[in-house]
Amino acid sequence: MPIRRRSHQPQVSPMPGTNMYDMMGGEHGSKMMTVGDLTLDPGVTSVYHIHPNTEENIYVASGEVEFRLDGHRFRAKAGDCIVARRGLGHGLANVGETPARFIVMYPSPSPEREVATEPEWIDGAPDVGVFFRDKVKPFEFMPGVSRYDMVGDFLGAESSYFSELTFNPGAIAPNHFHPAHEESMFCIEGELGAVYDKKDSITLKAGDLFLCEPTIRHGIFNPTGKKSRLLALHPVLNPPPRVDVE
Repeated sequence: MPIRRRSHQPQVSPMPGTNMYDMMGGEHGSKMMTVGDLTLDPGVTSVYHIHPNTEENIYVASGEVEFRLDGHRFRAKAGDCIVARRGLGHGLANVGETPARFIVMYPSPSPEREVATEPEWIDGAPDVGVFFRDKVKPFEFMPGVSRYDMVGDFLGAESSYFSELTFNPGAIAPNHFHPAHEESMFCIEGELGAVYDKKDSITLKAGDLFLCEPTIRHGIFNPTGKKSRLLALHPVLNPPPRVDVE
């Protein structure tokens, strides 16, 4: 199991005014996905581009942003998310006065990227591909665990499932395994405990990510006195096949 501690994640700059933690990908042990933690300085705009071999999921962790997706141009904020399907033009910009942060996930260990021609823009979000947090209520996944399902076939994804879970103190998500796909779990806020195979207490702090391979027992719990948040990333459609275990 590759555990990617924040202190060991290499930082790269995809373009001027940006910084990205390279959290997971083919060179780090994944056979099914790539995950990054991207920050844009105020005023920075990414090039309009496509991914010919995979879709891209972009979660807004903080900031005021503008997305460009399939010819549409619209604003988004923390907690919102988009899926840019394979071959679909997209880009993003920081339109606020503070750095904007994004968690990006591709259901491929080696995403390809090509610059695309910008179209005539239509102001407003497209009908598919966008999750607006304020239009959806979370549901209780388990006692003390609230959950947003942000990306899946309901959003037009072809091979991604992306959820955010908030754990109250003492809350537990049951141990389970996935028969045929990996799962990446990223601690975005607070501190959590992870179960992996025969290990029952692995500490995950904010910025840490671990990858669980197919058929391996795993789970998450909150051993602290404060709420913590987790992003659960699956390179399959909803619902990800799972088997609950002790």
